Amino acid sequence: MGRLAPTQSLTSSTVPIQQRNGIMPKSTLKTWSARIAAPTMIALAAALAPAATAQAATPNTFTLCNYGSGYDAQASFPARGGFSTYVVPPGSCTSVTLSGNVNEAVNLKALNSGGSYTFGGFSYNDASGATVHTSGSYGAVGWRLV
Repeated sequence: MGRLAPTQSLTSSTVPIQQRNGIMPKSTLKTWSARIAAPTMIALAAALAPAATAQAATPNTFTLCNYGSGYDAQASFPARGGFSTYVVPPGSCTSVTLSGNVNEAVNLKALNSGGSYTFGGFSYNDASGATVHTSGSYGAVGWRLV
């Protein structure tokens, strides 16, 4: 076995003194934080995504939620003598309890100070219920069943 040079010791290595003493340099800490933060945020987003989605529709309940801007939304049921939901402003929802009809027409309308128009429609079954989300702006309303 060879002799150690006078400046060498058995405890020295290429690891900085701060790490050997349990203190991590800021640059290393930032690197590790970045490596841990990104996967943690992705996992958190994946875990919360199901919580952000709407629940299944409730039987005998029709819900209309307006997530659009610049218009109010309303649903009408022609087979019920023109019965309509309340007018739903942006950021709000309304629900009505309906029973007795299967596969009845529902018309979806957008309303603003300039008038109104029907932007969609579908066949509603009371036994299943339905939740409708609207989106977009007055001239380009989108909607979907959730």
